[in-house]
Amino acid sequence: MMKKIRNTVIASTILCICVIMLCNCKKNVNETEYINGFEIQWNGRFSKNQMNEIRDAINSMVFVQGGTFLMGAQSDSIEGPNYDDNAGEYEAPVHEVSVGGFYISNIEVTQGLWEAVMEKTPNDENDMQWENDYGKGDNYPAYRISYNDAINFINKLNEYTGLSFTLPTEAQWEYAARGGIESQNTIYSGSNDINSVAWTTSNSDSSKEVKTKSPNALGLYDMSGNVWEMCLDWYMDYTEESVTDPICEEYGEGYKVFRGGSWNNDNRQARVSCRYKQGVHYRDYQTGIRLVHPNI
Repeated sequence: MMKKIRNTVIASTILCICVIMLCNCKKNVNETEYINGFEIQWNGRFSKNQMNEIRDAINSMVFVQGGTFLMGAQSDSIEGPNYDDNAGEYEAPVHEVSVGGFYISNIEVTQGLWEAVMEKTPNDENDMQWENDYGKGDNYPAYRISYNDAINFINKLNEYTGLSFTLPTEAQWEYAARGGIESQNTIYSGSNDINSVAWTTSNSDSSKEVKTKSPNALGLYDMSGNVWEMCLDWYMDYTEESVTDPICEEYGEGYKVFRGGSWNNDNRQARVSCRYKQGVHYRDYQTGIRLVHPNI
């Protein structure tokens, strides 16, 4: 009887190993596939696991209908637009912005997706890999990503799929975080209750798996908290001018804009209007990215 059980266990183990090897076995793929309204032109050598991670990322894209909103916040006048007593000087003046429709991922880029595309962690150095102390696992957000890392990742993803992913502009990010035309004018993305929508220092000591808090009105998770999200824009002060689809393409002092706050920041920095800036080579255990795609 024991011999029969032992043989069964050995057979099951062998079967599991074979399944894992099959999922990790790579093959050349040059074919068209339609996912979530996107036409994918697969081009590369992939394992089954890699393709499934990328498919999941494409399925996560949510369409955001274009519209006009008031961007930023101010603390000068309680009767003024977007009044917030926590607003800083970087968030003013409040100004009117119009954005066209676009797609945005409902989650931050995960470690699983990053490794499926890049086959390594950012910078691939021992002190730059995912760590248990900061959150580690396929469903945790990818972090320690410089601007060049982000662009290399996106370029490779676009090469593999024939699509045109990019980082969100700062205007797209704030419009989506506010809920687009479904905006409920909440302090944080989806609620005035920080604990219902965000991981910050008030409730966490590391990043957490994506989609473990409530989404906003567009079904977007973790727009507040978890990890800071890099934007396409170079940092520039706001003006009062009304603008359409703005993007700051001027290098200026060389700072990229980050949004949303993180698990290592207080609640103030998780507000939808809060802005942060860092240099292009900056990497940290609390900064990540989210994907955007133009309207198709």
